Amino acid sequence: MKKLNILPYLLNLILLLFLLNINCYSQERKLSVYPALGIDLGGATPFPFSDIPDGAGGTPEPYPFLGLGAEYPVSGNWKIAAEVNYRVISFTADADVISQPYYPGDGSKLYFSGETYTDVELRMVEFPLVGIYQLRDSRAVLFGIYYSIILEGTFNTDASDGVINADKSITDNAILPGSADANYDFSEFLDNYDYGILLGYRYKLSDKMNLYGRIQVGFKSIFKPDFDNIDYEMYQVRLNIGASYRIF
Repeated sequence: MKKLNILPYLLNLILLLFLLNINCYSQERKLSVYPALGIDLGGATPFPFSDIPDGAGGTPEPYPFLGLGAEYPVSGNWKIAAEVNYRVISFTADADVISQPYYPGDGSKLYFSGETYTDVELRMVEFPLVGIYQLRDSRAVLFGIYYSIILEGTFNTDASDGVINADKSITDNAILPGSADANYDFSEFLDNYDYGILLGYRYKLSDKMNLYGRIQVGFKSIFKPDFDNIDYEMYQVRLNIGASYRIF
């Protein structure tokens, strides 16, 4: 997967926030700017859910995230915020598969039935646009949309204790466990962007500091549209818990 450079996006955002901050002095400093720091728990789930193999399991791995945002009051209890965040989404999954397509690289197509273990990591720059509704002085609900540029991604699957054959009828009816092992590397088929929605809750600790939690759900598969090695689509699902601190 092609790597992208995060630096131009961060520099452009810092410049934009600097210009907005200069402008906010003439508007009684209504605009506030804040860095954010927290933990991401992320993964990807097959859709439709009926396509999840029986006995499949997944484990998200926590990673820290770093962000920068600007918030502006719109009307009454409503505010709007624009952010840029750097995130790492990582998870593992295991499943028993039947007749999973397998391409050994010589132009042929094989099928695998057996046990699989998958390790996935996505590094991204994310641009959320968040609506904030203040319930009380210290509580608010969050909802919005986001767009992510995936800078780098890996999707590796180790297959073991199985049966490999070019005849799908053999792997469909294989007696398991078997003795065959294989490795799938789907990294080149990961797409380089994602978009979706977010919902969350925020608690105000002080005039400057907020704690918040968000759930984010992607609206597109993590794979490129022409990828058909896996029969189902996979969509990002993430939980992030963090704190923000208003610097001006």
